[in-house]
Amino acid sequence: MPTTSYIQTAPDGHRGSTTNDSRAQRSSVPPLSPDSQTCHITNQHAAVQLPGSTPATAAPLTKRRRASAPKVRSGCLTCKTRRVKCDERKPTCARCENADVECDGYSKDAVRPKKNAQREHEIMCAAQRASRQILPRSNAAGWIAIVPAPVPRPRANPAHIHIDRSDVLYYDLFRNQLIHDLAGSGHSEFWSRIVLSESARDPCVRESILAIGAIAQTIFFGPHSDNAPRKAPSFLRPWAFEGTQSNDFYGRHAKAALWHHIRAVSIFRKRIQQTATATSPRSVIIMTMLLIAFEFLQGNMKNADLLMSTGMRLLKNNITLLKRKPDRFDDDPESPCSQLSYGEREDEMDDIEHLLPCLSLMSGFTHFFNSHRASIPIMDSSPSLELPQPGVTRISKLQALWGQLFTRAVVHIIRTLHDQMSFRPLEKVASAREQHVFLGCIERWKHVLAAYLADPSLDRSSRRTLEMIEIHRMLVYIVISCGHDRTDMAYDGFEPDFRRLLDAAVRFLQEPEPVSRISFTFSEGLTTPLGTIIAKCRNHDLRMEAVHLLTSLSWRDGAWDGRAMVTGKMGVVQLEERGRDANGLIPPHSRWVWMRAKWDLERRELFATYCRLVPNDDGTPVHFSMTLKMDKMLDTCGPLNCPGRHDPLGRYADEMMAREKLRWDVPAGKVVHC
Repeated sequence: MPTTSYIQTAPDGHRGSTTNDSRAQRSSVPPLSPDSQTCHITNQHAAVQLPGSTPATAAPLTKRRRASAPKVRSGCLTCKTRRVKCDERKPTCARCENADVECDGYSKDAVRPKKNAQREHEIMCAAQRASRQILPRSNAAGWIAIVPAPVPRPRANPAHIHIDRSDVLYYDLFRNQLIHDLAGSGHSEFWSRIVLSESARDPCVRESILAIGAIAQTIFFGPHSDNAPRKAPSFLRPWAFEGTQSNDFYGRHAKAALWHHIRAVSIFRKRIQQTATATSPRSVIIMTMLLIAFEFLQGNMKNADLLMSTGMRLLKNNITLLKRKPDRFDDDPESPCSQLSYGEREDEMDDIEHLLPCLSLMSGFTHFFNSHRASIPIMDSSPSLELPQPGVTRISKLQALWGQLFTRAVVHIIRTLHDQMSFRPLEKVASAREQHVFLGCIERWKHVLAAYLADPSLDRSSRRTLEMIEIHRMLVYIVISCGHDRTDMAYDGFEPDFRRLLDAAVRFLQEPEPVSRISFTFSEGLTTPLGTIIAKCRNHDLRMEAVHLLTSLSWRDGAWDGRAMVTGKMGVVQLEERGRDANGLIPPHSRWVWMRAKWDLERRELFATYCRLVPNDDGTPVHFSMTLKMDKMLDTCGPLNCPGRHDPLGRYADEMMAREKLRWDVPAGKVVHC
C-alpha cells in the first residue's frame, strides 16, 4: 500500500523541502509576521491502518547526515552583509539586482581601486554632463505615464554603513564638521540626524555626502593652504574658475568629489526616469539640498538655481505650502510625470518641507536667481498658527515651526513686492486681512521667544539660535507692517525698530563663534536683515553701519554674498542721498528699489538697474541704470559732509566701556541702571 504524506503546502519562498538548497533558501527569508505559522516538515510517513487489517511494522528510521562544506567567502559585500547566498555574478549579482539594492562589489575590487586611463576619461566626460538638468527630457525613451501604487520601504536604520576605506575621510569630515557649518543657526537636526540617517540606507545620499566632503577637503583643506580655511567663494568667481589654473585642483580629492557627485546624480536621475514613486518626497528634499550644497561650495550659482527649480517642480504635489490639489495634473502634455505622485506623508515631512521653498524664495532676493518665479503664484501664504510651548516643545521643533511661518511670510512679502514693482492694483481686503493675521502671529512669537530665552538652563547654542530667530522676527514684523505702502514712506516710522534690529545684529556678532571652515551656511543669517536696513531705512548713519557690518561678514548665507549685495544696494543709497531735501528727508519721488543686475566677471563690474517707487504722471515706470565697481565702494558720505566713521562694532565697544566706567564711578549707596 502506498504511503501518504500529509504536508501543508507553503507559499513560494517559504516552501519546505529536505534538500540543502531549499533549506538554505528557506533560512534566508524571514517570516512575514511574528504570528505566521511555521510548517514543520518531517521524513516520517503517516501510516493509515484499515479496519480488520494487521498493523504493518514500521521501517527502521535511519538518521540522515547533514551535508557540510566550507563557507564560501567570495560573494559580494552586500550579500555578506545581508547574510544571503550570492551567485557571484559581476558586476552586479542577481540577488542584489532582484532586491533593487546597490551591489557593493567584491572584496578584491573594493580594496583595490581602479586607477587607469579609462576611469580618468570617464570622469572628464561625465563632468561635462554633470551640470545638466536632473529631470528627463520629454522625449526620453521608456517614459511611463501610468503611476503605479507606491511600494512601502523599510524605515529602520541599518546598524552599520559600508564606506570604502579611501572615502572614510570625506564622510568623517561631513559628519564631524560640515553638518555644523551647513546648519549654522538653522534646522540643525536636518543635517545632523535626518541626512546622516538617510545616508545609511540610501546610496544616492551617501554618494552626495562623500562628494561634498571631498570637494570641501580639496577647496578648504588642501595642501596649498597648510590646512587653513580659505576665504568663502563668491558667486562672482566660482572656485572651478580659479582651480583650473592650479595643478593641485584636479588632485586625488577633486577627482573623488567629481566621481561621487556623478554617481549621485546618475542614481537620482535614474529613479526619476523610472517612475514617479521611485523617490519619496523626503528623499527629494534631502538630495536636492545636498546637490545644491555641492554647487554652492564651488560658486556655481546657475546650477544651484536649476536644482532649486527642479526640486520645487518634483515636490509640487507634496508640499502643503503649495495650493496645488492632489487631483490636478500638469497642463504640459510633454511632461506627464514631472511631479511626484501625491501619497501618504512621510515622517518628518512637516518639519523639513519648508527648507527648499525657503531657500528658493530667499535666493530670489539676490536678483540672480529665478527658480522662485514659477512657484510664487501657486504658493500658499496663509500664516501657520501653531506655536511652540515653552518648557514642552524642543528647540529643534521650535525651529521647524518658525521656519514654516517665516517661509509663508516671505511668500506674502514677495507677492506684495511684485505688485509694487509692476504697479498693479492691490487686493486691499484680502491682503489687509492676511497682513493682520501675520502681525498677530509675529507678536505672539515675541512672547514665546522671550519665555525661552528667560530659561537659565538654556545652553549657548540654543540661545544663539533663538537670538537669530528673534532678529528675523523683528525684520519680518517691520517689512510686513510697511508692505502696503507703495512709496516706502511708512518705513520712516520704524526707525527705532531698525536701530534695535541693528543692535541685535551687533550683539550677535560680538559673541565669539567657532570658525567655519567652509564659510558657508544654509540658514537665514544676518545678510538679509542688514541688507533690508540698507535698502529700507533712510537714516544715513544706520544704513551705513549696516553696510560696514555686511562687508565684514566672513561667511555666506546660502546664495547671499555680503560684499556682492552691498555693491548693488549702494546704488540705491547713492540715488536716494542725491534726492534728500533740506530737512534731511527723502521724498517719495526720490526713493528707489534695486530691480535687476548683471555681472561682468572679467571686469568685476555690476550693471544694475533701479526702479523709482513713484512712476511718472502717465503711469510709466522710471528706470535708471549704472555700472558699479566690485572693488570700489561708492562714496555716499562726501555729499553730506559726513565724517564717514560708521563702525557699529567700535560704537558698541565704546558704549560697553562707558557703562562699565559709569558703574565704577558711582558713589557708594547709589544705584545706576544702565
